[in-house]
Amino acid sequence: MLLRWLHALALLVAILLAASTPAAAQQAPRSPGISNPAAWRALEERRYVEAVELFEAAARRAPRDASLLFGAGVANLMQGKNAEARHAFEAALALEPRLTDASILLGQAFYRDGQLRDAIKAYESALRHAPDAPELLAPLEQWRKEASTEGQFYQAQGAHFTVLFEGPADDAAAQRALELLEDAYWRIGRDLSIYPQRPLSVVLYTKEQFRDVTRSPEWASGVYDGRIKVPMGGEIESTTDLRRVLEHELVHAMVAAVSGPTVPAWLNEGLATALEPGGTEWAEAQLKSSPARVPLTQLTRGFRGLSGGQARAAYAQSALAVKSLLDQQGAARVVTLLQAVGRGVPFAEAFHQSVALTLDEFASQFAAR
Repeated sequence: MLLRWLHALALLVAILLAASTPAAAQQAPRSPGISNPAAWRALEERRYVEAVELFEAAARRAPRDASLLFGAGVANLMQGKNAEARHAFEAALALEPRLTDASILLGQAFYRDGQLRDAIKAYESALRHAPDAPELLAPLEQWRKEASTEGQFYQAQGAHFTVLFEGPADDAAAQRALELLEDAYWRIGRDLSIYPQRPLSVVLYTKEQFRDVTRSPEWASGVYDGRIKVPMGGEIESTTDLRRVLEHELVHAMVAAVSGPTVPAWLNEGLATALEPGGTEWAEAQLKSSPARVPLTQLTRGFRGLSGGQARAAYAQSALAVKSLLDQQGAARVVTLLQAVGRGVPFAEAFHQSVALTLDEFASQFAAR
């Protein structure tokens, strides 16, 4: 029973991390009769900080129980504490190398921290014990493709960023990207009081490489999935375009640093769009030309599956909702909200605690504009 429950939980978290949507983590599978039910209950109820404390205390009393280390890893992972999660999963695997579910999430934790080759190694090691596991095979194929594409890339190193690029002809673009990112790191960091501590990797692809590696929709001009990925050329032809895309994706990295993977899409994408150069002006013009609105409660999932027109409307509406939130409450309260979400506080509750409005009240005010 326990192993089946751990497997279901691992799949749930892996799906959440891959999709970057909050909906998948609303409730974990139940596990009656397992050891230390209080820790698992805390995890199920998304009380992640408490869950980590309970799992770690239980693991000290039962140091041979790999499931307790696994639970601590999941609770850390859901807070965006990828390094702590990796440590817990690796400890679990040292006790039980066949605990494939720990390997699944260990690879995801490496990938979410931009450590592609370590993610690949984790899955290759796990395949020795589960050679046919689709949860390993499908991501591993994609990650190997990503690593192969970047195998001969050059690097430009900055204080907080490493930029990977295809060849000498792209060196000027890489240096420009570094300059823009370092400026944005301090400027946006000052606005939000968020300064990611780990170095961030940025990959400059051709448009074809970007589509092949990220499998993003045609309208996407950048991705953050643990690393910032940008297709050069096409829509990104000027320093202004590059700055806009890099700053947008950097905000996603900052959000991930304080809140983990469960922030609703409208808040995550809205914050990134509102803080990018010209983002709110673009959003106002977009909604003026297409005034249809979607309730914020329907903009919680990622926008990848939307058509170009639907995506533009979703980004624009999200940006103006976040601008309204920033204007009313200030950046500090928005960051407090993100931090509460990272601790596992349900979003509606965290919203009410942080901004002194219920989510429904705010959504109604915004819809009435």
